[in-house]
Amino acid sequence: MAKKDDTSSQDVEQTQESTTEVHVETSSEQHVDGGEVVDERIDELTGDLKRVQAEFVNFRRRADEEKTEMMRYATGRIAREFLTVRDSFDAELKHRPAGVDAKWAASIDSIRAQFDKTMTTLGVERFESTGHAFDPHRHEAIAMEEGTGDHEVVTEELQPGYSLGEQVLRHAIVKVGKTDTAPAEN
Repeated sequence: MAKKDDTSSQDVEQTQESTTEVHVETSSEQHVDGGEVVDERIDELTGDLKRVQAEFVNFRRRADEEKTEMMRYATGRIAREFLTVRDSFDAELKHRPAGVDAKWAASIDSIRAQFDKTMTTLGVERFESTGHAFDPHRHEAIAMEEGTGDHEVVTEELQPGYSLGEQVLRHAIVKVGKTDTAPAEN
């Protein structure tokens, strides 16, 4: 039994000898006496925080701009598809027989008005071309009429043009002529 006690006391002594005490000082413990270094560290961390906040604000702004641009793109893409429906309304009105039932015609006119209101709500607008200066960014000229003068003016609109804000969704198809008088502003 004595041997057993000797072995356990040796194990305890070895364990105590192999235990090394490690003490890590935190920055606040290291610089309690030197307040300048602590202030510098606070300033450094404050600067880092301000940079991260600014980066986040910039990220949010870019994300919002991208979201707005994607919505504008999607709205424009869908609106372009519906412009052919609007053209069909115009063709119906242009070719409506004189003896058509008044109630039927009123219902078609009501649907056209509802369609136009929906397009306006989306931000799609039909722009006028006849009498305005020819603008290749808004008009597609398919014919040039004889005339004298220095100003190119849209003389006839064959198909209306539409815009979504500043973006042209569809160019107006027009005939252009020359005139001496200054055209209306676009």
